Amino acid sequence: MMKYTIQDWKNKDLKPLLDNDTDLIVIKNTPPSQLKILNYITQYYDISPQYPMDKIFVDVSMEENSHELYGNTDLEWHIDKGYTSTPVNLTTLYALEIEGDVGRTMYVDTRIKCPIPNKKVSVDMDRFTSNQRYGYRFKSEAERRWFRRQHRNVEHDLIQKDKRGEYVFYCEAYTELPIEEKKQIESLIYQPERIYYHTWEKGDLLLANNMVTNHTRESTKYGKRHLWKLEGFKNEK
Repeated sequence: MMKYTIQDWKNKDLKPLLDNDTDLIVIKNTPPSQLKILNYITQYYDISPQYPMDKIFVDVSMEENSHELYGNTDLEWHIDKGYTSTPVNLTTLYALEIEGDVGRTMYVDTRIKCPIPNKKVSVDMDRFTSNQRYGYRFKSEAERRWFRRQHRNVEHDLIQKDKRGEYVFYCEAYTELPIEEKKQIESLIYQPERIYYHTWEKGDLLLANNMVTNHTRESTKYGKRHLWKLEGFKNEK
């Protein structure tokens, strides 16, 4: 089962996430201040610019003319930046504005007993960057080709380990494996009872261990959802 912790901004504590005691922290009543959020998170994580927008805070919204991330479609299960050689340790979403039936965001851990032997897995970049369920819309075909070139031939160990034990570095969106092996892994990871379903409220701040979780979202039926997205690497100081 997905381990998560619910806190309030006044009593926030990232230690359970840093120590791998939990894989997701939900902080309620977080102030709408990028500076306060940044100052808190940077005590523990080094913030990473997000691809391909090259920004620290990225807007996830329903604005059709935005070239950041669209927030009104469903996505495949994915790991943020898992298509790079150095995926981020932390992925964060903050609810700046929530109005109506905006759909839930879901998280699931990949702490399963892998049904296949360990191996190197690569990223299917052609499929990934052509998929309409990817939240970013490339500005041009040239940008899409550049993005593919930057991240081709990236490989990761399928089975990895942290303080809590082994996990599978896998996601539906772009992990390249034979179809039968994908089915075996997905049948274990994406079981409904293993998933945490988050119904958004304004001021919610979600911080997830990106290495051991997949996340996705439901499409917005009506209303408005405006999130800020932030990513980072664990500070080793």
